[in-house]
Amino acid sequence: MMYTRGQFAIIGKVGRKALRIYHEEGLLVPVFVNEENGYHYYEENQLAVLEKIKRLRKIGLSLYEIKQVLEGKAEESQLIDSKIKEMDNRLQEVKELAGSKAEEKIDIPTGEPDIRSFERCRCFFIDENTELENLGMSVGKLYEKAAREGYKTDGSHFVIYDELSKEDFSMRTCLPVEGDSGEDIEEIYEERCLHLNFREGFSKVGQAHVVIKEYADKNSINLTDKAYEVYNSDMSVDVYYVI
Repeated sequence: MMYTRGQFAIIGKVGRKALRIYHEEGLLVPVFVNEENGYHYYEENQLAVLEKIKRLRKIGLSLYEIKQVLEGKAEESQLIDSKIKEMDNRLQEVKELAGSKAEEKIDIPTGEPDIRSFERCRCFFIDENTELENLGMSVGKLYEKAAREGYKTDGSHFVIYDELSKEDFSMRTCLPVEGDSGEDIEEIYEERCLHLNFREGFSKVGQAHVVIKEYADKNSINLTDKAYEVYNSDMSVDVYYVI
């Protein structure tokens, strides 16, 4: 199974800027680059490497140190012990993160995708191409805007990913509101999507994209470059791929 840079980013919950840096620094190099269109492709087993990079970055290791670990030129335990001594004020956090292990294999959630529409709604939105780690900031801005302008929310906030096969895929953060007036309110509707309700938590929603892609490949369903993630109040996520 191979993924474009955009697909790999949303599955691994990392920004495209970070993936470019990891590539340039030699930490996580795409397995294939299409010379005709310049698209970068990653394999599924590279997700474990990505998780390890993210974990070591949270601990505070530099990209150079992480590269030394990945290449077997430095002992991970020694670097972590050194970092703990440097950061006494974060000692407890570092110990907890140092004791965690990167997942070697993605656990596929139960359930099977179905075909349904993405229901019509009117939304405030922000086009920021933001890093995924900062999504909460965009959502907060939208709720503040709705309150400031006197609009009632009309559903869960969601993110639209578009042109995922391209290097510069886009992100739009949306908040459904009641009413149809206003220059900055957009109507959104998709007639036919491959959908999966994911109940393993927001942080693991990348797994849902894996399930949908595998299901589409197995059943010869052509997915477009457009996907939605709807973040529900019960901590589930509805993932849609337009077909």
